[in-house]
Amino acid sequence: MKYALTLLTALLLTPLAALPAENSIPVQLKVNNPDGPIKPNRFALDVTQFGAIPDDAKDDTAAFLAAFRAVQTNDTKMIEIPRGVYQLRADGNPGDHNSLFPVTGMQGLTIRGHGAELMMSGTGTVFSFTKCQNLAVEGLTMDWARPAFSQGTVIAAAAKQFDVQVEPGFPVSGGEPVGAFMSYDPVTRLPDGKEVDVYDGVEKTELVRPQVVRVFLKRKVPAVKVGTLLVLRHEVYGPGIFNLQRCADVRLREVTLYTGSGMAVQCSLSTNISLNNFAVRLRPGSGRLMSTTADATHFGGCQGTITLEDCIFEGMGDDGVNVKSGLYLTVKQRLDDHTVLCQHNLNMVDLPDAGDSLELSHPENLLPFATNRVQAAKLQPGVEKIHRVTFAEPLPATLRVGDVLGNATRVPKLRMSRCTVRANRARGVLCQTRDAVIEDCTFNHCTGAGVMLITENVQFYESISPRNVTVRRCRFESCNQGAARAEAALAAVVWLKKSAYPPQPGVIRDVRFEGNQIISTPGSAIFAVAVDGLTIRSNIIRQACLNPVNQDARSAVRVLNCSRAVIAGNDIARENQGPRMETPVKVSPADGLRKQTEK
Repeated sequence: MKYALTLLTALLLTPLAALPAENSIPVQLKVNNPDGPIKPNRFALDVTQFGAIPDDAKDDTAAFLAAFRAVQTNDTKMIEIPRGVYQLRADGNPGDHNSLFPVTGMQGLTIRGHGAELMMSGTGTVFSFTKCQNLAVEGLTMDWARPAFSQGTVIAAAAKQFDVQVEPGFPVSGGEPVGAFMSYDPVTRLPDGKEVDVYDGVEKTELVRPQVVRVFLKRKVPAVKVGTLLVLRHEVYGPGIFNLQRCADVRLREVTLYTGSGMAVQCSLSTNISLNNFAVRLRPGSGRLMSTTADATHFGGCQGTITLEDCIFEGMGDDGVNVKSGLYLTVKQRLDDHTVLCQHNLNMVDLPDAGDSLELSHPENLLPFATNRVQAAKLQPGVEKIHRVTFAEPLPATLRVGDVLGNATRVPKLRMSRCTVRANRARGVLCQTRDAVIEDCTFNHCTGAGVMLITENVQFYESISPRNVTVRRCRFESCNQGAARAEAALAAVVWLKKSAYPPQPGVIRDVRFEGNQIISTPGSAIFAVAVDGLTIRSNIIRQACLNPVNQDARSAVRVLNCSRAVIAGNDIARENQGPRMETPVKVSPADGLRKQTEK
């Protein structure tokens, strides 16, 4: 059974201890900062010069807006924010209520926080950067006084409604929208979602009595029972915190985000993005179950290198990291030998630039059969979001309606090291790019796979097929046990129509899973399908196949329809696995296997 996506020593045998109530364990960040500690700079604009006063519990939005206006109109390209807590409204920009600090076309801007905390209210993107170069944000902490979610326990349930006793700290008045809701373990307070993970299922809410909300459903959800601990997300894919469009050479360093509506970092069509000591975390002592309501980081259509070092991504409502080239566009009409009309299946926009190379694939296998360079592209009028793409070279005769186009130019390198992703819904990492190294990272209680290499044309149509990906020396603990489960804690997967697998290898190429530790998975620890050039070497696997849901999940390592595969030196001792494991390694067909060794 395949699961659809929802837009990765002796101690190995030691069970994980239950987490404290606030569901946040201290993690020591490793600072890798060649520039040394952040120091004040007298050639800068200080927000206190514009009237901001830290720690006075009064609104500082106007003063910050004045500082941001000034930095865009003079030669000083640095904003200093002295230590302290500042009150800001995310929707407080009178010129743009959707974006508090919009900055366009700047070069060399630095925002230095010195440990300052921005306490936010309202809904809107905080930092929106467009066409900026050499941009740095350092030394900031951000939080919202009222998160964009509520949490509580179900105290009554009927066929199409239930009542939730909402916890203190999440004031409710009734009428709040609920875009999604999911169950959490009432003891560990970790995300679960095996049975309750519902999107677009709520018709309305009303207040029954103080802090008790009645949720009216559009359809029956039998798994919602009295005693279920839930998070109700009032916004899911909200405006986010950092939004970067067509920027270059961006550095986010020593930044901590405790909550936010949507994604912490959403980056599109940008080049060379670096996050160092960047944390999305559950605020210690807050008792919160969730941090951001969507991904911690999401990179679409970028180029250059995405670098993530010494980061923590904890408690999100979706993935820790998603790196993709963009979206598959389906050919709707061939106008002539150079031009097609195409469309994303969810009517999203992913317009290629002139000069971009697009790979052409048939939907029944997603194997590229041609590459062509874009000469021009534009959106057609209308709500259907039809893309008109003209190519420089004649289109092959084999191109047909229904084929998909993937952007092979917007494929950034990914370098992710010494990062932790934990206690989040869905995956630790979704890798949909080429030339990626994920090393020395920890993935703990991600409800989906810890690391998932994927391309698919079954739901979101995100591109492109991964190539040249290495995952090494990482530790996976209790992953893939809840919402958005995949085939394994560490997986390379291709999903075609009706969630079918490709019949032949080559969709994904050159994958290395080496020296990883994988502990406690319901099914397989490692899964790979349709990979040409696969190495699974020197991994230590413990407690695999604890509760397999199908026959494929009864093998600690499952390899299907791959070629040039090497499986060697893995420690998969039977006595250390779940009682329902049938075989340590299963490969089919076996003619693609060059070597297999198990300890």
